[in-house]
Amino acid sequence: MISVILPVYNEEHCIAGAIETITRVFSQIGPYEIIVVNDGSTDGTRDILRRYKDRVIVIDQLVNRGYGYSLKAGIRRASFDWICITDADGTYPIDALYEMAQKMGDYDMVVGERSGCRVCVGLFNRCGKFVLRVLVYMLAGKWIKDLNSGLRIFKKELALKYWHLLPDGFSFTTTITLASTIDRHKIYFHSINYFKRVGKSSINPFIDFIGFVNLIVRIMVFFKPLNVFIPLSLLFFIISLLRSVRDILTVNYIGNTALMLFVLSIQSFFFGLIAELIVNKFKRFDEANKS
Repeated sequence: MISVILPVYNEEHCIAGAIETITRVFSQIGPYEIIVVNDGSTDGTRDILRRYKDRVIVIDQLVNRGYGYSLKAGIRRASFDWICITDADGTYPIDALYEMAQKMGDYDMVVGERSGCRVCVGLFNRCGKFVLRVLVYMLAGKWIKDLNSGLRIFKKELALKYWHLLPDGFSFTTTITLASTIDRHKIYFHSINYFKRVGKSSINPFIDFIGFVNLIVRIMVFFKPLNVFIPLSLLFFIISLLRSVRDILTVNYIGNTALMLFVLSIQSFFFGLIAELIVNKFKRFDEANKS
């Protein structure tokens, strides 16, 4: 039994087709409900949704609150234990959800990985996604091809577990993927195609990329602080060592800059150590409460 959540913002040209496709696909899977979250649309989306009021649950937000906020509003309203999310802009192959649903019993989350034979992603976005993958691999030790795919099925309890971390913006999917990966939940990545969207995107690639990097570092500090602070400590130590050699060769003594960098190296290490102890203490506290 699945609650399908469809956040929409000015999707008058494709919302009807998305609802019809979801209905066709999930009628073959089992009991389901469709929750459409209208995130303050200013076009004819609201009028079109009125025609489907007998078939879908509509959450009508008067102002635009953000992608993640809309998903959380849908999850709060969801009646079932499994959540499916997708977009209405024609980018994701909704038909792929039939195969993805077959994996639900074996995994906590099934993600539509945009790695098929037809993936319509711009060069800047491809480069940005590659940098994010490298950063995640450096911090988490996992090579994740698609952190922020908006086509996925996951247990509702997974969202509730990380509710305090899930943001109101586009970083919702990145957050739940990374947090679930770090906590070693079972995730299956199903290869899908990705098409050119219908209408204009509200994503700003550069600003959102900076936001994703900031988010990844914050989540890693929250879950695995040593993975952030140890490399930072080593970086400061190496720079201080190089600066010390340069000072000795040029002025025959070690200057203040080298000493400051060395102190920063020591401080970073102990900050990471203290943060790791705090994280482990809270983990043991949560496990004790659950037992």
